[in-house]
Amino acid sequence: MEQIFDLIKNYGSQLSAIGAAVAFIFAIYKFQVERAASHFWKEFEAYHKLVKELVEPPSENGAMFIDRQTAAIYELRFYKRYYSHSSRMLKGLRDKWAAVPNQYPRLIEELNLTIEYIEKKL
Repeated sequence: MEQIFDLIKNYGSQLSAIGAAVAFIFAIYKFQVERAASHFWKEFEAYHKLVKELVEPPSENGAMFIDRQTAAIYELRFYKRYYSHSSRMLKGLRDKWAAVPNQYPRLIEELNLTIEYIEKKL
């Protein structure tokens, strides 16, 4: 017990500095973990909102807006974590929309460009 008191007496300021450094490093680590989790959920919400904008009308009997859909398709390029899902989803939509001749040419064009972009990145 006396040795511990001597250690604190002789090296108290150094031990305090080490303790403060450990506390500082832990605080930085905790901040980074919380920031990463926050980013994960913000990206999750934004991606799912884009998908909703792409496939769901604004109201029950509302019409879809082509410009909004093409913008949503374009924005899907920036969600790398979801590339494999986006690719499958966009190919399915392309097949569905291509079955209606000449009704969705701008959407099909944007789908093809985005699918090509994503597949290059996979």
